[in-house]
Amino acid sequence: MLVRLACLAAITGIGLRAESVNDILARMDQSARTFRTFSAKLKRTEYTQVLHSSDVTEGTQRVSKLRSQPVTILEFFGPNAQTIRLSGRTAEVYSPKAKMVEVWDAGKYAKAANQMLLLGFGTSGTELRKDYDVTLGGSETIGGTRTTRIELVPKDRDLKKQVEKIEMWIPEGESAPVQVKVSRTSKDYELASYSEVKVNPALPESDFELKLPADVKRVQRK
Repeated sequence: MLVRLACLAAITGIGLRAESVNDILARMDQSARTFRTFSAKLKRTEYTQVLHSSDVTEGTQRVSKLRSQPVTILEFFGPNAQTIRLSGRTAEVYSPKAKMVEVWDAGKYAKAANQMLLLGFGTSGTELRKDYDVTLGGSETIGGTRTTRIELVPKDRDLKKQVEKIEMWIPEGESAPVQVKVSRTSKDYELASYSEVKVNPALPESDFELKLPADVKRVQRK
């Protein structure tokens, strides 16, 4: 029996061994050079430490780098449906139930917001090393997919006050994550799980604009 287990470990050990950080970041560098668009289904879990509660929402995420600056669209479904559009310093939050679009100037947080939304989706490994301390987390299986988890600790002092670390689960041989977890210094966290991931799909320009009824009110926030 021990011999059989040893043979099995030898056979499966290669698949379970975590890839190196250098290999993963090198693939991200290569992918970033040809990255144009991205789409996926998204399941987001928001955990609040004080309340010991989790809020789960499902939706989609789309990213485009075809313009002068990246555009990200997040659509969340359900009773509290929302569509969020982030482009440059401007964040627009459309709430259909309230018939309102809130327009925010992300200001100095725009770069950090874009970074976290684009992690693994067109972000190069070189950029990650510049903005984060990157370490290897180990090998894990997520939804039947073998992945390597890497940990990112922000170098920016302001971001470090808010974010303790970011974890990404990268499938073997790929550069886009199937899961991203942002752990905050408050002990809250956000976990994004991706499925039906498509890199460089043909997406029309209209997919990156808010589709608003005529009676929607726009409100400028500070």
